[in-house]
Amino acid sequence: MNNPKADAALNLSLSLPESLHEKSTSLSAVLTGSVWEILVLASQDLSFLTKQYPQIEVSMLLENFALLRLPPSLIPTVSALPQILYIEMPHYISFEILSGKRSSCITQVTLPPLSLTGNGVLVGFVDSGIDLTHPDFQDSNGNSRVLFLWDQTRDEDPPDGYLFGTEYNNEQINEALRARKTLSKDESGHGTAAAGIACGNGNASKGRYRGIAPETELIVVKMRKNKGLYPRTTELISGIDYCIRKALKFNRPLVLNISFGNNYGSHTGNSLSELYLNRVSLLGRISIVAASGNEGASPIHTLGFLDQTVNVDFSISERQTSLNMQLWKDYADAVRIRLRAPSGIEYTLSDNFGTNIETLDQTRIAFYNSAPSPFQRLQEYYFEFFPIADNFYLTSGVWSLIIEPISIKNGSFEMWFPSASSLNGATRFLSPDPYNTLTIPSSANSVITVGAYDAKTNTPADFSGRGAAAMPNLLTKPDLVAPGVSIIVPSFPGGYQTVSGTSFAAPFVAGSAALLMEWGIVKRNNLFLYGEQLKTWLIAGAKELPGYPIPNPRTGWGALCLEASLR
Repeated sequence: MNNPKADAALNLSLSLPESLHEKSTSLSAVLTGSVWEILVLASQDLSFLTKQYPQIEVSMLLENFALLRLPPSLIPTVSALPQILYIEMPHYISFEILSGKRSSCITQVTLPPLSLTGNGVLVGFVDSGIDLTHPDFQDSNGNSRVLFLWDQTRDEDPPDGYLFGTEYNNEQINEALRARKTLSKDESGHGTAAAGIACGNGNASKGRYRGIAPETELIVVKMRKNKGLYPRTTELISGIDYCIRKALKFNRPLVLNISFGNNYGSHTGNSLSELYLNRVSLLGRISIVAASGNEGASPIHTLGFLDQTVNVDFSISERQTSLNMQLWKDYADAVRIRLRAPSGIEYTLSDNFGTNIETLDQTRIAFYNSAPSPFQRLQEYYFEFFPIADNFYLTSGVWSLIIEPISIKNGSFEMWFPSASSLNGATRFLSPDPYNTLTIPSSANSVITVGAYDAKTNTPADFSGRGAAAMPNLLTKPDLVAPGVSIIVPSFPGGYQTVSGTSFAAPFVAGSAALLMEWGIVKRNNLFLYGEQLKTWLIAGAKELPGYPIPNPRTGWGALCLEASLR
């Protein structure tokens, strides 16, 4: 199949037998029980599909994006409709995991005369949930500060317009707290930790571990994990959509914290996840904060220039059960590509658009060559590696992708593996490049992209995702860095723990954004202090780290300093 309205991974999925989907961690993401789930960009409301095709379920999101559940046999039919502009399969996303208030100049703005607490501002967390019983998320009367919780893992009473999960309002949450009944659990503690940094009031520590904006109110989405693995981009986008709709309904300023990401895409802002965030960020008084990811020190990215034949060597670890790999290049560059297995056997890739399957060294490789689309000018080569029928693991050893230039106009190319957290240790590019390792959707232009630094040593964290090495100043990513090493956060049951990762740098900025929006919007000092203007204020106040002249792809415009942003 070669569907110009679909991304390469979805085209490949539609071309392969179901038995191979189950062997691929990445391709299995499209499966939701016996049906497939896809993300769609449309020109209008798609609710009419449910009448024409009873097998289809539709959840319309903001800005004519939609989540569809349907049999895979109907995808070609649906995608051919003129109302369908583009479709993507879901991709798994992962946590960005691996005393910040003072180093971020936050303490000063919480004291008189400003006395900022985040009062009147909503903060949304689309994450692993929250520990509703933790005192840091309750007021002085023991009532929850969580206004709404959408638990996507419990299919009992979905919110209006959505296809799954159960919604709880503040009254239901308080009733459960009084009855000591558990409505929802945060099994990993990740969402609780992120919310604690941004919004915890420190009740459990008598104020010692108070978060940035302790009087904000929260909207929480607990994402479900497909097949028990990871949440997917469809769960993330639906959760973001839910939070924004609540803020619009109640006419409240909203900060969204996103501490998840993935590596699938060209990292140029053209995936549907990135396009969605860029569009919805314009809908109201919204500021979106995203962690830059923890791939900065991981060998999951490489690049090169085709002035001569280039060998891209990569190793596959022992006991690696599946793997995918992306190559992105300029469509105008004509090349010949060969894949060499550890035994030395080579396979020359077809120049034709579409799917090809080959077996090398007891490993089956499915390869999809995609054409540019209205949303993507680059050409993608997408590879899936499968063990053959009687084997559980891929052939380990050093593989090579040999790229021979034929006719070159641009010459640059980039490649990505999935997140390092999903790979065995020895699966890696042998000549990795640490730049352009932001996870998607933190690469979206409209979001405030946050990397991590160690506030004790005043140095960027090695793991923190980095922007492209050559980028115009106005497009520098990350936008800034915040403390992300050895951060004390709330944990179950009612205590605290120490964590590191950009997941926990982003909430410093989310909480700071809430304080700025309280000062500007709630206190009416600047009614337009949100979105790009708020990002600019944060950048203006950021402080340069020693040895990292700004702007740069490791620390962006510097380290968070909220007091300076309000001068």
